[in-house]
Amino acid sequence: MQVESSDLIAYGLIPEFIGRFPVLISLSALTEDQLVQVLTEPKNALGKQYKKMFEMNNVKLHFTEGALRQIAQKAMAKSTGARGLRSILESLLTDAMFEIPDAKTGQDKIDAVVIDKEVIGSPDSKGCGAKILRGEGALERYLAEHKQKESLVVTEGSDEGEPDIETELPSRAMSM
Repeated sequence: MQVESSDLIAYGLIPEFIGRFPVLISLSALTEDQLVQVLTEPKNALGKQYKKMFEMNNVKLHFTEGALRQIAQKAMAKSTGARGLRSILESLLTDAMFEIPDAKTGQDKIDAVVIDKEVIGSPDSKGCGAKILRGEGALERYLAEHKQKESLVVTEGSDEGEPDIETELPSRAMSM
């Protein structure tokens, strides 16, 4: 795909402005994997920014791999690319960000906030907001509970007629 000066003029830019561009380049949309990288890998990645913000209130923030992929899919469906990731995260975490400063102590204390596939919803929907885990050690209990559910994957074709059990979690869950 080539972009010519005439394309930019047809788009509505004035010729005097276009004449100042030394090089014209067209860009392609980011893939799902690239959007997940934008969320997790750079020094100032969005996930790391939100993690730091939650850490200021002694609250852990956890994203599952499935959730990161679903956030990327939502940005792709809206055609917003990497710039749309912040608004998606903001809509998911807004309620939690307002509730955390009011957290009490003991069982009412917010231990962690979890973003998983259930929270995000379909690309067309807004999502239901982050899961707020209360009480000391709530994140560890949640992860242990979900690891058990996800690790009991029954596969067909076992030699003795007994199901094979996969003992590892098949995702690279990211706790930031």
